[in-house]
Amino acid sequence: MSTITQITALLATSLALLASTTTASVTVQYTGRAPTGYEVTFKYTNATANKVQIAGGLLPFTDQFHTTPAFSTAYDPHEYRPGDFFVAGLNVNTTGNLGPQGNYTGFYMNNTGNGHWEWTSPFPSGTYSYAYIIDCGLGPRCATTEPGQVPGLTFYNDPQNLPFQNDHLQFNHSIFQVPYDKEFQYYPALNLDFDFSLPVPTAHQGKALAVNYSSPGSTYPAKDIHDLALYLPPNYDPNCTDPYPVLYLSHGGGGSAYDWPNLAKAFNIIDNLILEQWIPPTVVVCPAFYNLGCNDTGPFPELMICVRENYLSILLPFVEETYRASSDPEHRAFAGLSLGSELTYEMYINATSNFSSFGLFSGARGPASSDTNTAGYISNASVAANPELANRGVFVGFGNFDIAFTDCRALELALELAGVPFLSRIGLWKPTPYGIDAGRTGRVTY
Repeated sequence: MSTITQITALLATSLALLASTTTASVTVQYTGRAPTGYEVTFKYTNATANKVQIAGGLLPFTDQFHTTPAFSTAYDPHEYRPGDFFVAGLNVNTTGNLGPQGNYTGFYMNNTGNGHWEWTSPFPSGTYSYAYIIDCGLGPRCATTEPGQVPGLTFYNDPQNLPFQNDHLQFNHSIFQVPYDKEFQYYPALNLDFDFSLPVPTAHQGKALAVNYSSPGSTYPAKDIHDLALYLPPNYDPNCTDPYPVLYLSHGGGGSAYDWPNLAKAFNIIDNLILEQWIPPTVVVCPAFYNLGCNDTGPFPELMICVRENYLSILLPFVEETYRASSDPEHRAFAGLSLGSELTYEMYINATSNFSSFGLFSGARGPASSDTNTAGYISNASVAANPELANRGVFVGFGNFDIAFTDCRALELALELAGVPFLSRIGLWKPTPYGIDAGRTGRVTY
């Protein structure tokens, strides 16, 4: 297996490294007591607010036996039990989708006087995004026109813990991370240890850069200028003899170049992999496929073709001319999430010779009618026309509560029928029948 294939696979599973984090406004404290072994304290100052909620991606928890892609049991983090997990993909605006608690409104902070607000709660292992909602009953349906905020939205990022991005229009939220405590969080049916994405010691950290580059036709962040997030490995040497392997990592639908370094802490993951010598020092490029001058609203196949042509003619040459990034396809990989996974499939089928490996996370060709309908996917005829398809590294990753579940299963079946080897990872698989490990009491009817 190539080292680049290892990168794409180990973005989902990697070596654990324990750490804790503290900012001026968020403190993650080891307690050594139930329910998780850790507590998180938020402190925020707003002298004019009448009430403050924490939301912006900070959702209640659920468990694998009482969850569908549209339903969560909405456990408060104070109610955490081993096996509970956080599902960011649920539609939090739909009445009833959070079980008996109904609509999600965010967690209310306590007014401690003089404009100071505070809230403390246990949290299990993971990376969480959050923002503050001011004087609003149901956060996702409130609006604001205040300067510096996205019109129609009311989320305020933590001013003392701002996300890594070009500007507020990309609208990533503030981030905190919580380590794993085996004593309180271990659950035999699921691995919920996410310490592989925690920061490594400063001396071993790579550098994260927000980069603007010339791209004719682009409309953001300026005319004919586009942007990307870039990771340079520790001790990056622009004059080294051998160029660095490079991973191109795409965001999903509605996202931006900064989703991977913020929401997934992908650069932390790469730091850990390099430190533990699972992979060599590697450059990671997180491009943005919106605002390139393509038709961003679709149809998606046409958008993906346009983006592919742009990346091959503009993005890759820029990266290779500006940084010590390899131009050898054997040392290049392309991966993406959701709609970015559809872009990855477009690259795999129609830019096969440009990359050695491809990582398809939560998607391939769009909604599939069933997990056995392989029409439109790779086939024996595809491989006969392009034999290189059979000797590329392919990794498919998705979850049991994934809206792209049937799409990914149909892709895997198509790869099998075409005789193309691939790696697969399915997370949070729901075992049946229900047994003694059912976590919470009994089954529910949705």
